[in-house]
Amino acid sequence: MSTEKHQRARGQELRKLQNELRRLTQQLHRLNDAVGSHVDLAPGDLEVLDMIGRDGPMSPRDITTATGIHPATLTGLLDRLEKGGWLTRRADPSDRRRVIVEALTERGGELNRLYGPMSKALTEICASYSDEELRTIISFLEQAADAGTAAAAQSRDSAP
Repeated sequence: MSTEKHQRARGQELRKLQNELRRLTQQLHRLNDAVGSHVDLAPGDLEVLDMIGRDGPMSPRDITTATGIHPATLTGLLDRLEKGGWLTRRADPSDRRRVIVEALTERGGELNRLYGPMSKALTEICASYSDEELRTIISFLEQAADAGTAAAAQSRDSAP
């Protein structure tokens, strides 16, 4: 295959990859909408709750930094999640002026049940890949997530 043909074919594959990532993002948003409707949470609520559950307890400032959510908006979001029994806010033991937000596990079973079909599907999909292929996929997803973080920060910084 000539270099020009190879470059065209690679360009087509990269476009397909980008389109599939966009389609995956769209479908995950739809899944979050559906799950959220069952537990009375907005997609943004679920994203913050997932981040806290995944990354561990953090301050509201850390959440704002990681998500770009305005502090006043975040306060209302945290109020909803706390009222719904999804998280708790407590004083930071090392600095009593600071608050730490922590996900509660009592209602986690509801979310696990609702996300269960997707989790099962991913497990089945991953079963067909070797350990090395899974490491490659994980590396790609980590790099793509980091690129998304950097692009979001750049977009926020360049906004008028």
